[in-house]
Amino acid sequence: MAAVLSLGSRQNGRSRRYVRRRLDPFGIKGFRACRWLRECCILKVMEDLFDFQSLWVMQPGSLPASRARYQIFGGRDRELLASAADVERRGWLPDVVKSIPDSSMLQIVTAEGDPMMVMVMRYTEWLTEFLDSAGALVGTIAMGDSRRQYKILDESGQVVGKVIGDLGLRKFSVSDASGSNFATVRKTRAGLLKEMLTSNDHYKVEFIGPVAPQPLRTLTVMVPIVLDFILYEPV
Repeated sequence: MAAVLSLGSRQNGRSRRYVRRRLDPFGIKGFRACRWLRECCILKVMEDLFDFQSLWVMQPGSLPASRARYQIFGGRDRELLASAADVERRGWLPDVVKSIPDSSMLQIVTAEGDPMMVMVMRYTEWLTEFLDSAGALVGTIAMGDSRRQYKILDESGQVVGKVIGDLGLRKFSVSDASGSNFATVRKTRAGLLKEMLTSNDHYKVEFIGPVAPQPLRTLTVMVPIVLDFILYEPV
């Protein structure tokens, strides 16, 4: 009887190990692959969302001056693609975000309200980090030697793009790591009445050449928000 139980236990053990192998044939490598796949899927969604030649970043005119909010439109019909609004350090934010001092945070969501990223502006370092919903770094936009110069970095800290503005700080050229210009960011007129009564600004992002793989395209669309915070928003 003991021999039968021992045999049954060994068989059950082999069965459990077989099931585990069937469910996760790669073990920890499979877990890492799934994490990598999740991050790639997030970037792919953002890439598809902003896959337009021209996009507009606008500030709604009905909000209090103390509250920052932006809307991103794309296409000829200026379809609403995403929006960004400042948030408090609420419970749903990752701990790594809530613990950052001297910073402003904006949550970026799709037009349907699905979370995309959290934008963290660090005033003491003059850089802006973009984090996914788990708190992982997607990329960074850092100010260079002046308010006319910025660097775009990927999640590993490698420079993948540069932003250079004109003397009037109204038109900016965006280039990739090789120095090739692929986009322009231009501050446009929000309308005479709105410009007289509010401080809300409008920007146009236009892609004029091939764009390197993500996160460069998404971070380029975020450049107007970073510029607006640094150049025009009170700290």
